[in-house]
Amino acid sequence: MVVTVTCTLVAPTIAPSRNFIAEHGEKLLRYCGVSLVNVVFGQGLLALCLAVLGLGGVVSQVIAASVSAIPAYLLSRRWVWKQRGPDSLRAEVLPFWVMALVGLAFAVSAIAVMERFTESTLVLMATSLAAYGVVWVAKYVVLDKIMWHTPSSADTSSA
Repeated sequence: MVVTVTCTLVAPTIAPSRNFIAEHGEKLLRYCGVSLVNVVFGQGLLALCLAVLGLGGVVSQVIAASVSAIPAYLLSRRWVWKQRGPDSLRAEVLPFWVMALVGLAFAVSAIAVMERFTESTLVLMATSLAAYGVVWVAKYVVLDKIMWHTPSSADTSSA
Protein backbone atom coordinates (compact mmCIF):
# COMPACT_ATOMS: atom_id res chain seq x y z
CA MET A 1 0.00 0.00 0.00
CA VAL A 2 2.84 2.40 0.77
CA VAL A 3 4.39 1.67 -2.61
CA THR A 4 1.16 2.63 -4.36
CA VAL A 5 1.01 5.94 -2.49
CA THR A 6 4.65 6.65 -3.31
CA CYS A 7 4.14 5.88 -6.99
CA THR A 8 1.05 8.05 -7.07
CA LEU A 9 2.98 10.94 -5.57
CA VAL A 10 5.92 10.58 -7.96
CA ALA A 11 4.02 10.00 -11.19
CA PRO A 12 2.48 13.50 -11.48
CA THR A 13 5.90 15.11 -11.09
CA ILE A 14 7.47 12.91 -13.77
CA ALA A 15 4.74 13.32 -16.39
CA PRO A 16 5.17 17.09 -16.93
CA SER A 17 8.92 16.57 -17.25
CA ARG A 18 8.40 13.90 -19.91
CA ASN A 19 5.97 16.15 -21.78
CA PHE A 20 8.41 19.06 -21.63
CA ILE A 21 11.29 16.91 -22.86
CA ALA A 22 9.16 15.42 -25.63
CA GLU A 23 8.04 18.87 -26.75
CA HIS A 24 11.26 20.85 -26.29
CA GLY A 25 14.13 18.36 -25.95
CA GLU A 26 15.51 18.39 -29.49
CA LYS A 27 14.91 22.12 -29.91
CA LEU A 28 16.62 22.86 -26.59
CA LEU A 29 19.64 20.82 -27.65
CA ARG A 30 19.88 22.82 -30.88
CA TYR A 31 19.43 26.07 -28.90
CA CYS A 32 22.25 25.00 -26.58
CA GLY A 33 24.38 24.24 -29.64
CA VAL A 34 23.74 27.69 -31.10
CA SER A 35 24.47 29.22 -27.70
CA LEU A 36 27.74 27.30 -27.49
CA VAL A 37 28.78 28.51 -30.95
CA ASN A 38 27.74 32.06 -30.04
CA VAL A 39 29.61 31.96 -26.72
CA VAL A 40 32.82 30.68 -28.33
CA PHE A 41 32.58 33.20 -31.17
CA GLY A 42 31.55 36.12 -28.94
CA GLN A 43 34.12 35.35 -26.25
CA GLY A 44 36.79 34.98 -28.93
CA LEU A 45 35.91 38.41 -30.26
CA LEU A 46 35.86 39.80 -26.71
CA ALA A 47 39.29 38.34 -25.98
CA LEU A 48 40.64 39.67 -29.29
CA CYS A 49 39.38 43.15 -28.54
CA LEU A 50 40.61 43.10 -24.92
CA ALA A 51 43.95 41.35 -25.19
CA VAL A 52 45.13 41.93 -28.76
CA LEU A 53 43.58 45.25 -29.72
CA GLY A 54 43.83 46.65 -26.19
CA LEU A 55 40.32 48.08 -26.22
CA GLY A 56 38.41 48.73 -22.99
CA GLY A 57 35.94 46.22 -21.62
CA VAL A 58 32.79 48.11 -22.52
CA VAL A 59 33.87 48.88 -26.09
CA SER A 60 35.07 45.29 -26.52
CA GLN A 61 31.74 43.94 -25.25
CA VAL A 62 29.74 46.15 -27.62
CA ILE A 63 31.82 44.97 -30.60
CA ALA A 64 31.60 41.30 -29.59
CA ALA A 65 27.84 41.43 -29.01
CA SER A 66 27.12 43.33 -32.21
CA VAL A 67 29.08 41.00 -34.45
CA SER A 68 28.10 37.72 -32.75
CA ALA A 69 24.37 38.52 -32.90
CA ILE A 70 24.37 38.01 -36.67
CA PRO A 71 25.25 34.28 -36.72
CA ALA A 72 23.16 33.76 -33.55
CA TYR A 73 20.05 35.08 -35.33
CA LEU A 74 20.67 33.11 -38.50
CA LEU A 75 21.37 29.83 -36.70
CA SER A 76 18.45 30.29 -34.29
CA ARG A 77 15.98 31.07 -37.04
CA ARG A 78 16.99 28.43 -39.54
CA TRP A 79 18.41 25.57 -37.46
CA VAL A 80 16.72 25.75 -34.05
CA TRP A 81 13.22 26.89 -35.05
CA LYS A 82 13.48 25.74 -38.70
CA GLN A 83 11.98 28.92 -40.09
CA ARG A 84 12.03 29.19 -43.87
CA GLY A 85 11.18 31.99 -46.22
CA PRO A 86 12.16 35.63 -46.08
CA ASP A 87 13.24 37.25 -42.84
CA SER A 88 10.85 39.81 -41.40
CA LEU A 89 12.63 42.94 -40.22
CA ARG A 90 9.77 44.03 -37.94
CA ALA A 91 8.62 40.64 -36.63
CA GLU A 92 11.98 38.84 -36.34
CA VAL A 93 15.16 40.83 -36.84
CA LEU A 94 14.27 43.84 -34.66
CA PRO A 95 12.92 41.78 -31.71
CA PHE A 96 15.98 39.53 -31.87
CA TRP A 97 18.27 42.57 -31.79
CA VAL A 98 16.29 44.06 -28.89
CA MET A 99 16.92 40.86 -26.94
CA ALA A 100 20.59 41.03 -27.92
CA LEU A 101 20.68 44.64 -26.68
CA VAL A 102 19.11 43.63 -23.36
CA GLY A 103 21.86 41.03 -22.93
CA LEU A 104 24.42 43.62 -24.00
CA ALA A 105 23.10 46.13 -21.47
CA PHE A 106 23.49 43.57 -18.68
CA ALA A 107 26.96 42.61 -19.88
CA VAL A 108 28.18 46.19 -20.32
CA SER A 109 26.86 47.20 -16.92
CA ALA A 110 28.48 44.22 -15.25
CA ILE A 111 31.80 44.76 -17.04
CA ALA A 112 31.80 48.47 -16.23
CA VAL A 113 31.41 47.62 -12.54
CA MET A 114 33.98 44.82 -12.68
CA GLU A 115 36.56 47.03 -14.44
CA ARG A 116 36.67 49.16 -11.27
CA PHE A 117 38.24 46.16 -9.51
CA THR A 118 40.29 44.39 -12.19
CA GLU A 119 41.54 44.53 -15.76
CA SER A 120 41.92 40.74 -15.95
CA THR A 121 40.73 39.46 -19.34
CA LEU A 122 39.53 36.18 -17.80
CA VAL A 123 37.52 37.93 -15.08
CA LEU A 124 35.94 40.30 -17.60
CA MET A 125 35.10 37.38 -19.89
CA ALA A 126 33.53 35.47 -16.97
CA THR A 127 31.55 38.57 -16.08
CA SER A 128 30.27 38.77 -19.63
CA LEU A 129 29.23 35.10 -19.60
CA ALA A 130 27.40 35.49 -16.30
CA ALA A 131 25.53 38.56 -17.51
CA TYR A 132 24.40 36.85 -20.71
CA GLY A 133 23.39 33.78 -18.74
CA VAL A 134 20.76 35.86 -16.98
CA VAL A 135 18.77 36.43 -20.19
CA TRP A 136 19.39 33.03 -21.81
CA VAL A 137 16.26 31.25 -20.53
CA ALA A 138 13.99 34.25 -21.07
CA LYS A 139 15.22 34.55 -24.64
CA TYR A 140 14.35 30.91 -25.34
CA VAL A 141 10.83 31.43 -24.00
CA VAL A 142 10.30 34.56 -26.10
CA LEU A 143 11.66 32.94 -29.26
CA ASP A 144 9.73 29.72 -28.76
CA LYS A 145 6.39 31.00 -27.50
CA ILE A 146 6.09 34.34 -29.27
CA MET A 147 8.44 35.01 -32.15
CA TRP A 148 8.82 31.60 -33.82
CA HIS A 149 5.98 29.73 -32.17
CA THR A 150 5.16 26.48 -33.84
CA PRO A 151 2.37 24.24 -32.57
CA SER A 152 3.58 21.34 -30.44
CA SER A 153 2.56 17.80 -31.24
CA ALA A 154 0.03 18.05 -28.38
CA ASP A 155 -1.48 21.18 -29.98
CA THR A 156 -1.79 19.58 -33.42
CA SER A 157 -3.22 16.28 -32.14
CA SER A 158 -6.00 18.03 -30.21
CA ALA A 159 -6.99 20.19 -33.19
